[in-house]
Amino acid sequence: MRGLSAVSALALLGVVAVSSQANAVVLVLGGGAGSKCYATAEFGDPFQAFDICTRALSGSEMTVRDRAATYINRSVVRLRVHDWAGALADTNLSIARVSNLGEAYVNRGAALLNLNKPQDALGDLNKAITVGLDKVHLAYYNRGLAKEKLNDMRGAFADYKKALDLDPTFATAADELKRFGPDGTVRS
Repeated sequence: MRGLSAVSALALLGVVAVSSQANAVVLVLGGGAGSKCYATAEFGDPFQAFDICTRALSGSEMTVRDRAATYINRSVVRLRVHDWAGALADTNLSIARVSNLGEAYVNRGAALLNLNKPQDALGDLNKAITVGLDKVHLAYYNRGLAKEKLNDMRGAFADYKKALDLDPTFATAADELKRFGPDGTVRS
């Protein structure tokens, strides 16, 4: 992946440990490379997905919305390989084009969390919930991570619980909740 740094490549190999944030992809309607980017961004090979997404963005055939969605999808790839600054840049480019895609705010919040800016992340995650997105449980989960970094443990508990209520199969949120008692206090 030519656009990602060697540090990001090392992070992919597990050299850097970070909290597990949840990221959101957006369907690209126009077909072509943008659709291929969507199809590989979340679960495909990140190096291949990055190249596909970058090629898609170099084309001029995309609608403004599909271009914004492709930036979101490339931000997922960047998050997967721990390129936090690149993910932040891609979400900013998406939001500059279409400001009402909640997935951009979830991914920007995830990047900001990993850049140790939980207060900024919290604002973006609140915006994602307000704007709306298909997988809103991801916004609540990431908001729980932000609140936890800000030492708001009861708020984190409530958000992890809301994420699990919205998607009862969301094992990552269920795992976070195991650390809490029924009243939202952290177990010792």
